Amino acid sequence: MRTERDVIGEVSIDDNIYYGINTYRAMKNFQISGIKSDFDHIKSMAIVKKAAAYANYRAGKMKENIYNHISAACDKLIRGEFNNQFVVDVFQAGAGTSFNMNTNEILANIVLESIGHKKGEYNYAHPNDVINMSQSTNDIYPTMMRVNIMLKSQGLIENTELLLDVLKEKSGEFKDIYKTGRTHLQDAVRVTLGDDFNAYYYGVNRSLNEFKNSLNYILELNIGGTAVGNGANTPEHYKEYAVDKISELTGMNFRVSENTMGLMQFMTDFARVMNALANISLDLSKIADDLRLLYSGPGSGLHEIILPAVQQGSSIMPGKINPSIAEAMNMICNSILGSQEAVNYSVKGGQLELNVMMPGMDYEISKSIDRLSNGIKMLNEKAISGIKPDLNKIRENIERSFGSAALLNPYLGYDTMAQIVEEALETGKSIKELVLKTGKIDEKKYSEIFSFMK
Repeated sequence: MRTERDVIGEVSIDDNIYYGINTYRAMKNFQISGIKSDFDHIKSMAIVKKAAAYANYRAGKMKENIYNHISAACDKLIRGEFNNQFVVDVFQAGAGTSFNMNTNEILANIVLESIGHKKGEYNYAHPNDVINMSQSTNDIYPTMMRVNIMLKSQGLIENTELLLDVLKEKSGEFKDIYKTGRTHLQDAVRVTLGDDFNAYYYGVNRSLNEFKNSLNYILELNIGGTAVGNGANTPEHYKEYAVDKISELTGMNFRVSENTMGLMQFMTDFARVMNALANISLDLSKIADDLRLLYSGPGSGLHEIILPAVQQGSSIMPGKINPSIAEAMNMICNSILGSQEAVNYSVKGGQLELNVMMPGMDYEISKSIDRLSNGIKMLNEKAISGIKPDLNKIRENIERSFGSAALLNPYLGYDTMAQIVEEALETGKSIKELVLKTGKIDEKKYSEIFSFMK
C-alpha cells in the first residue's frame, strides 16, 4: 500500500494501482451507472496528452527527457495497456475533472516507474505540474471530446455508406415491381418498390451529409485556452504545436480555434452533431416502420416484402417470424432521440466562462454514435440486404386497390371518379368496368392510361 495526500486528507491505495488520490475520491463519490470510459475515450485523451507534452517541449517549457517518457506512457494507453485503470463513472464531477485527473495520475505513475521511482513519488513527476502542464480540464476535456467524436464517427460513416449502397442496389433490383402506393394508410397511386428504396436512399444520404458537415465544426479545438479560455499559463505557440500534433496522430485536419474563450463557453458544436445524429435516426426509424408495415401478415397484413428470418418470434405461436431487426432499430433510434434532448439541455446549461455539463453530453453523443453505427450495420446486413418482394401479395393488393383511379381524373373529372370509386366499393364491381360503362373511355384508351404500370 502507499499513502497519498491532498488538501482534504490522505488515503491508502494498493501499490498495484496506477491511479491516485483524485481518482480514488471520484470513484468513491460517483457510484452511479457503473459505466466507465470506453477505449475510444482513453485513446483520445492519450492523444491529447501526448500532443500537450509535445507542445510544451517544442515551446521550451518541458525537458526532452520527461517529454519522451510522457510520450511513451501515452503510447501505452493508446495501445490499450492500462484500460482497467480508468475507473471513473461517466457521470462524474462537472467539466470532466475526474477523468482528466484519472489520466494524469496513470500517466504520472507510468512515467515514475520508467525513470526508476515508485508510484506516488510525485515530486519527480507530478500529475498536475508535469502531466497537466499548460492545461486545464476546461480545455483538455472538450478537446478529448472532439477527437473522440471524430474517431468514432468514421465507423458510423462507413456503415451508413454501406447501407446506402444496398438501398441503391435494391432500388435498381425492384425498379419494375409495381405496387400499391399508400397515403394516410389508404390506397393511392401506384409506385414501384424500387421507388420506395430510392426514396430511402435519398433521405438517409441527405442526413448523412448533414452529419458530415457537422463534423467540420468539431475539427476546431480550444486546447491552449486553459481554465477560462484566455490561455493562462501557456507558452508562445503552444496551441499551434498541440493542434498540429493531434492532427498528425489522428490523420485528421484539426485546426486552432479562432476564439478559444468562445468555443469553451458555447457548446453548440456538440448540439450540431447530436441533432444530425437524431435526424439520421428519424429517417431510419421511418424506414423501420415501413418495413414492419410492408412485412405485416403474412395472412392478414400487407406482406408485400419478405424480411430475412433471424429468429422465432413467439413463445406460444408456432412458426411466427417477427420483424425483429426493424423493431430493434426503432428502439435504438428512440434512445438517440432521448439523447438529443439531454445534449441540448446540457449545451444550454453553461454559466459564464464554462459549461460544466460536458461529461453528460459527451456520454450521450458517444453512445449515440456507437449505437447508431452498430444498428445501421445490423439493419443493413440482417434485414435490408436480404429483402425479397412477395409478388403474389403485391399483385393481389394491386388488383384490389382503388388508388390509381386518380389517373382517370383528367378524363372523367374528380367528382365522377369519386362516384365510381364509391359504387365499386358498394357493388364489388371493378373500377375498369364502371369507367368503360360511362362510354367516355374505351378499352384501348384505358389500356394506354395504365400502360406504364405494366
